Amino acid sequence: MSLLEDRQKTSKAIAEGRFVDFVLQQESASIDTAVKEKMSSFTSSFWSKRNFSTSNNQLTYTTLTKHRFADMKTRQTPTGVVRKKRYEIHNKPIFGHLNNIVRELSYGFTGAIRDKFYELEKEYT
Repeated sequence: MSLLEDRQKTSKAIAEGRFVDFVLQQESASIDTAVKEKMSSFTSSFWSKRNFSTSNNQLTYTTLTKHRFADMKTRQTPTGVVRKKRYEIHNKPIFGHLNNIVRELSYGFTGAIRDKFYELEKEYT
């Protein structure tokens, strides 16, 4: 393999990585908007310590434990199972957008998109 072919493969891999990062950032913003809509009845101090970060083609969602418990229907107590009011602020938005991420990463890297990201990569090199 020649040096030129190696560089083209590397450029293609970088373009694919930027596409994945772009999709993850776009979906994290969408998830954040959906969660904020569901959490509008809570005070801002309740949901202030959440954040999304993307690095190395991974989307990381950091949240507090109390956000997870607000999403549960029941709690186990020593006296038995207690039903409580449920706020869909964690599982529903996260897993609702998961299909969008999978679909976009599976089928979204078309020829036109690939060329666009490949051209962006050429501009930076």
